[in-house]
Amino acid sequence: MEGTQYIPIWVCICTFSAYINELWHIKKQHTDDRMIQEITSLKDEKIQLAKSLSSSKGRIDSGKFLIEGFEAIEWAINSSIRIDYILATKQTKEVNKSYSNIDIYIVTDGLLKKVTDTNYLIPIVAVGNVNEKSQSTDFVVVLDDLKDFGNIGTIVRTCHAFGIDTVLSTRNDLDLFQRKTVDSSRGRVFSTNFKTFQNPLDTIAYLKKNNFQIVTTSPYGDKIQSLISLSERPVALIVGNETEGVSDDFIKQADITVQIPMQSQVESLNVGVATGISIYELKLKQVLGMIEKKIKSTLGREINVVATMIRDVLDKELKKVSELSSTQLVFMMVLKCDSIMSILEVQKQFGLPDKEIKPFFEPLLSKGLINTDTSNNLIITETGVETIGKLWAIIENAENKILIDFTESEKFELKRLIEKLKKKCIEIINVP
Repeated sequence: MEGTQYIPIWVCICTFSAYINELWHIKKQHTDDRMIQEITSLKDEKIQLAKSLSSSKGRIDSGKFLIEGFEAIEWAINSSIRIDYILATKQTKEVNKSYSNIDIYIVTDGLLKKVTDTNYLIPIVAVGNVNEKSQSTDFVVVLDDLKDFGNIGTIVRTCHAFGIDTVLSTRNDLDLFQRKTVDSSRGRVFSTNFKTFQNPLDTIAYLKKNNFQIVTTSPYGDKIQSLISLSERPVALIVGNETEGVSDDFIKQADITVQIPMQSQVESLNVGVATGISIYELKLKQVLGMIEKKIKSTLGREINVVATMIRDVLDKELKKVSELSSTQLVFMMVLKCDSIMSILEVQKQFGLPDKEIKPFFEPLLSKGLINTDTSNNLIITETGVETIGKLWAIIENAENKILIDFTESEKFELKRLIEKLKKKCIEIINVP
């Protein structure tokens, strides 16, 4: 249009973007080929959110919490906590390399002190999200009006040491993400299932509805803790307030009230110490009372049972066309992949006792399926490879029968999980 100056659209976009950034007080800079933003205003929404998380109310209302320091951030990441973003000082040079998948904002020392509400500088913090976790049903610890953050953290850490990942509280205003609790638990709060109630009576109602046997401790308990017997029902250990102990509501409703015998000169134990003793003894009693059930549910037994059943299926299919057992066929397949194996290696992998070595190898040697080299190591022959090829249809048929009710995605996920198990086992075995 005559008399009107035309402004390209890209100029408008760039100008508008610069204006928005100025309003937000955010500057952009590149470090190690990654965009890191700088925040300079206390009014920035990310600063305000992080600042609100220094209070228990802010954490509970938002379902988020503040993670303070490098070590705590590592604890959170290892616990699969989802982190929204990180605030760090300019001096924290390694932050970009360490957290490549998390948004990072550089802030001043003063802003970080405002965020953490401290007079000293914590050079890096992160905003994390409370994970929704399923509640454990085997053994839970109930915090009855506990108030000391250090004691709470110690108890959480002790719980995890004995395989307990669920903690309940009779106070609905208690959260696990206070700084002292995080530190004293060594980050175990991040992987804890946590449920709160309005009061002891609501907690008791929940425990009874879920068939927990309620165990309380008291200096006046009518049973010695180490001498009791537990039923097969799940256990709820009630941990009392630091000064007043377990509330009367729990004492009245308890299935078992126990005492920890002590020398008369000792008035009482620290609640964290007492909880550790109780958890140890009750877990032992629980395992002894449920030993058969525990054995049947172990990962090793389940895998061994399934592996045996798979071998039985393959044996059944092989008998239709071959004299080989499934173990002999699987051994030949392993030998084809590894090229060479010693007899000792075969024994270890397939659990063959000495008396079964000869009957295991003799038919394979006599049929020319395997041979030995000059060092008496086992090698597969061309005939052996051909036999695997001929029997491969039997292997696939057996596998298809086993997996007939699996979808393709379930088959893929099963194989992925098996590989993950193998990888972790190898890592553990190779650790000195």
